[in-house]
Amino acid sequence: MLDLQENLAVRAGKEEENCMLTIRTLGKFQIRDEEHIVNEEEIRSPKMINLLAYLILHRNQTLTFYDMADALWQEEETGNPAGALKNLMYRLRVLLKKNFGEEDFILTDHGSYRWNPRLEVAVDAERFEQMFELAKQKPISEGETIQKLKAALALYQGDFMTKVADMHWVMMLNTYYHSLYLNCVRYLCECYVRAEKYENLEQLCSQALQQESLDEELYCYLIKALAGKNKIGSALEVYENACRTLQQQLGICELSKLKGVYDKLLRQNKSGNVQGIAQVHQDIAEQNPAGAFLCGYPVFREICRLQVRKTARFDENEYILLLTLKAGEYTGSKVSDVNLFRIRNAMPHLVETLKKSLRPGDAVAQFSDSQYVILLSACTYEGGMLVANRIISKFYQDNKIYRNLKIKINIEKVKTAEHILNKYSG
Repeated sequence: MLDLQENLAVRAGKEEENCMLTIRTLGKFQIRDEEHIVNEEEIRSPKMINLLAYLILHRNQTLTFYDMADALWQEEETGNPAGALKNLMYRLRVLLKKNFGEEDFILTDHGSYRWNPRLEVAVDAERFEQMFELAKQKPISEGETIQKLKAALALYQGDFMTKVADMHWVMMLNTYYHSLYLNCVRYLCECYVRAEKYENLEQLCSQALQQESLDEELYCYLIKALAGKNKIGSALEVYENACRTLQQQLGICELSKLKGVYDKLLRQNKSGNVQGIAQVHQDIAEQNPAGAFLCGYPVFREICRLQVRKTARFDENEYILLLTLKAGEYTGSKVSDVNLFRIRNAMPHLVETLKKSLRPGDAVAQFSDSQYVILLSACTYEGGMLVANRIISKFYQDNKIYRNLKIKINIEKVKTAEHILNKYSG
């Protein structure tokens, strides 16, 4: 039995039934008619998939040899592009005739090529775009818009032409359709919010985040869905995980959209009276706390502000420790892309060392794409330096591959630490 998404895709594709061939480009590549299906595994050759897709997507154009060569090969990839194209075109014609009949699928004229205009095709990516645009037109009802958007999204089974995603023409369309997909998801999210369909909203956001895990707005909608279902604890957990993910992957500290949703969530969470202190304790209790407290930078900043107030009243020692990963040859000039890649790969390993090496009362947050900031509670300057050196030794011991990276230490009392965060935030 077909699931809901497949049923939507079938209904969305009713207009394709009269077409001779249906082409799937979103997700795995596929070409089929009423009787035969040829998947990318059967074609096997990425170059042949590239050629077939390029011909079909440019079926209203006459393509020169130079157009084809530019689409099929990177610069200097083949020494004889004319011979390679001729051989590839022959193999493609054989494949098509073997599976779909003795038609002249590809026409040749004086060294140029084109898809036979008499042979109709339906392409999922084109249909997806058409249906999204149709859904955005003035609807009869909200329900109609939702159904049209769901039908459009049912066609998006994955990113465009992933088998040949390294080709420049594919990269551009891949980016375009991925962006179109996210816009379609956000459009549907807004419809669900207005209709208060929070279960549908949660399901949609969870699926979309599998396609794009670095979209701040999707996390915001997911939090709204959970809050709408009164799952406040789960919503707060999503907020923390979203902040951590975006800060680690993108190096972003200020997440204004998430912060706005978070503030509303807190107001919603505390809008009613509790029955007693036991309910409060149950809300804030943490099960089996171990290692450092890892949080997003906005939460870390609020913790530090609280500590500044405490140290102003009591003579307590609280220190801020800033650890910065640098390439070994770094001299202050712009970090190369290779070194930046090495540093970003090392950051998750460094945070694992921090969690293991610090106490449950210490807080840790990512400050930038190459920095972690740590609040050391009840600690002296000398003790803080010992902690920092212990972390560095443990990191190199567990991650020998990153010994060529250096870790710079900055430490200062929490009450005067603001300037080191400003100074080293670049």
